[in-house]
Amino acid sequence: MSVMKSKSILLAVFLSVFVFSFFNIANADDRLHKVSGTVTGCSSKHAVHVLIYEEAGFKGMNHSQENIYSPTKGGDCSVDFSMEVPTGPYALASFEDKNGNGELDFFFFIPKEPAGFYQFSGMGAPKFDKMKVDVNGDIDNIEIVLP
Repeated sequence: MSVMKSKSILLAVFLSVFVFSFFNIANADDRLHKVSGTVTGCSSKHAVHVLIYEEAGFKGMNHSQENIYSPTKGGDCSVDFSMEVPTGPYALASFEDKNGNGELDFFFFIPKEPAGFYQFSGMGAPKFDKMKVDVNGDIDNIEIVLP
């Protein structure tokens, strides 16, 4: 076998390994992780929305995912939720849709319906950096409390 042909084969093998490795690294970041937990404090009378935000959409309240749950009527309200997201930082929120219009209603920037965020309580607008959760694996202990 000539030296030139050996170099060509070696180069082809090297490029194949490089391309295969590159796509495996890119696919590793595309893996979805399960984010799950419980929403409490709702009334059991209305749908409960669970929203997940990426940083880019947080300020404008543009969620990247939303799941809607119908709690069991009567007794203490507790809604289990589950979502799948790629690796990254996220903020989680929930609200009880008392008027059934599918969105959280406000009166001068104050929610008119029970609403809560994961890792935030208090007055004022929540900040993404203060309440974000870094998802790089499954998380199953999220609790959001509606006031």
